[in-house]
Amino acid sequence: MSKQTFHLGLSLAGAVSAGAYTAGFMDYLLEALSEWEKAKLEQIDNPDSNIPNHKVVIDAIGGASAGGMVGMISTLALYSGNWKPVKKVSNVKTGNFLYDSWVFLDDDITPNNEKSRGMATFEKMLDTSDIATDHGAPSLLNSTPIDAIAERVFDELPKDAGLDKLPSFISEDLRLLITLTSLRPIDYKVKLSRIKSKFLDETPSHRVSSHDVVAHFKLNYDSASDKGHYLPFLPHNLDSRNFLIKVTKATGAFPIGLKPRYFNDEFATEYLNNSLKVRKSLLEDMDVLIDKEETPNFQFTAIDGGTINNEPFDEVLRHLINTHGAPNIENPKFGTVLIDPFPSFFDAIKTDKINYKISSIVGILGALVPTILNQARNKQTDTYGVGLFKLMSFPRKLKPGKMEVRDHPPLATGALEGFGGFIDIKFRQHDFFLGRDNARNFLRGILFLECDKNDPDNLFYGVNDAAIAEFRRLVKQDDGSEKIYMPIIPDISKIEGDTNPTSYEVEDFPKFDSKAFKKLEKPIKKRVKAILKAELNGRISSWILRPIVSVFRGVFASKITKWIMIQVEADFKQRKM
Repeated sequence: MSKQTFHLGLSLAGAVSAGAYTAGFMDYLLEALSEWEKAKLEQIDNPDSNIPNHKVVIDAIGGASAGGMVGMISTLALYSGNWKPVKKVSNVKTGNFLYDSWVFLDDDITPNNEKSRGMATFEKMLDTSDIATDHGAPSLLNSTPIDAIAERVFDELPKDAGLDKLPSFISEDLRLLITLTSLRPIDYKVKLSRIKSKFLDETPSHRVSSHDVVAHFKLNYDSASDKGHYLPFLPHNLDSRNFLIKVTKATGAFPIGLKPRYFNDEFATEYLNNSLKVRKSLLEDMDVLIDKEETPNFQFTAIDGGTINNEPFDEVLRHLINTHGAPNIENPKFGTVLIDPFPSFFDAIKTDKINYKISSIVGILGALVPTILNQARNKQTDTYGVGLFKLMSFPRKLKPGKMEVRDHPPLATGALEGFGGFIDIKFRQHDFFLGRDNARNFLRGILFLECDKNDPDNLFYGVNDAAIAEFRRLVKQDDGSEKIYMPIIPDISKIEGDTNPTSYEVEDFPKFDSKAFKKLEKPIKKRVKAILKAELNGRISSWILRPIVSVFRGVFASKITKWIMIQVEADFKQRKM
C-alpha cells in the first residue's frame, strides 16, 4: 500500500465574471477528491481494490482578482464542512457557496421567470447611488453588488465552521494567498559601495519600489510564532472577518471599472516588510536595506489583485518549496495547477507583417502602458526551476465526438474583456458547468504521473494491478516501448459514468439577448451622465462655463452611451453569440 503523498497547490488566475468558470472547475475538483476518499475507505480491507491508494493534499490556494475571490469562497466552503457539489443547472440557490456566489452573483430575480420581480446584477451595477458629486466617481460600475457577494458568504458561514471541518485532502496548515495591487509603493534600497571624499560623505542607496502585495493567510495560525509573518484566518472573529471581507473585495476590484479599496490599519508594516523579503528573495547576505517601520501599519489603496500578479503560481510554488524542499525531478511530490480562464497565449496574433518600429507620440504612449504592466508582471526566477511540477488548465469546448474545438470562443462570460458575464445569468451557468466538465477532462487526461509500482519513491508505489488496469494510460516512447501513467487525482465517476470527453452539461452556447440589453440604454446613459457630472464638478470654477459644460455634458453622455451600445453588440456578434 502506497504511503506517498502528492502536495498540491492551486493557482487561480484573475477572470472578472469568468470567475464562474474557475468556480465550476473547483467544484468538480473538490467533488473528485471527496469521492476518491470515500472509495478508498470503502475498499480499505479489499486486497484487490481497483482504487489507487496514494494521497493528495491541497497545501495552498493562491488567487488573483476573481481567482482570489474564488479561492476565499472555496476555503470558506471547506471550512464550513457542509459543501456539496452542484451537478445540474439550478435556477434557485443551492447552498453551494461557489455556485450561488458566481452563478447568481447579486441577482434577485428568478431565471426564465418573466413574472419574477427584482433586479439583475448588471442592472444594479448601473445604479448611481455610489456616486457623490463632491468626491468624484469611484468606478465606472457600481461595486455594491460585489460587496454583497463577498459579505453574503461570510454571513452564511455556519457557526460551527472551523479547522475540524476540513476534509482529509486539505492540509491542516492550509495557506490562502491573495494578491493585491497597491497604489502606494513598498520601498527597499540597494546599498551601493560606501565611498567618502571631501565632496561626498557617503554614497546614497538606490531605491526600488514594489507595488504587489500578497495577503498570506494561515488557517492554523499561531499568534506567538506567526505574527508579522502570516495573517490569521479567523472568520468568526469580528476584526479578522472584516479584514477577510475587505481583502476579498480588494482583490476583486478592477482598475477604473470597479471600486478600489483603502486599507488603513489592517496590514502591519512588519508583515509587509517580511513578506517582501521572502517574495523578492532578499536574502540576509545581500546588499539590500529595508527601512525600519516608521509607523506600525501601512496605509494604501488597492485597485485589484491581478494588475501586477494575475497568475500567482509563483507564490504557491514558493510556499511548496519552502515546505517540502527541493523538487524530485524523477518522482515529483508537489506541484501546482494553474486554472486560467484567459491564458495569455490566446492573445497571440500571427502575422508576417509585424512592425515594431514606433515613432509617434501617440504610438509610444499607447505602447507604454502594456510595456510597464508586462515588466511589472515578471515572476521571480526562484519559481522557474526545472523539476517544479506545474500544469495549466484553460477553457476548451470540443465538437461532439471530435477532438476539435468548437467554432465559437469557449467562455460565454469572456465578452467585453470578461465583464460580459455580468449581463446574463445564462452566461455564468454555461461557464460554471464548462469549468466542471473541463476539470473532469483535466483529471482524466492531463493530471498524470509516470507509474512504477515497484519504486518505493514513486507516488504509486504498491498500487494494485486492478487499480492500474482501471485508470492507466499507456504512453508510447521514442524507442517504441510503452510507459504506464496514472492519475494524480483518480476520478471515480469514470468507472461507471460517462467517459465521453466531448459531452457537456450545458451543451448549447447561450445567445446575447439584444432586446433585453436595449432596455438598459437609459440606466447606462444615466450612469454616464452622473460620472461626467461628478468628475467635472469642482474642476470648472468659472460661473460662465458651468451652464455650457452642463449642456454639453448631456450631449457627451448621449454620444458615449450610443458608442457603448454599439460596441457591446459588436463584441457579442464577433463572439457568435
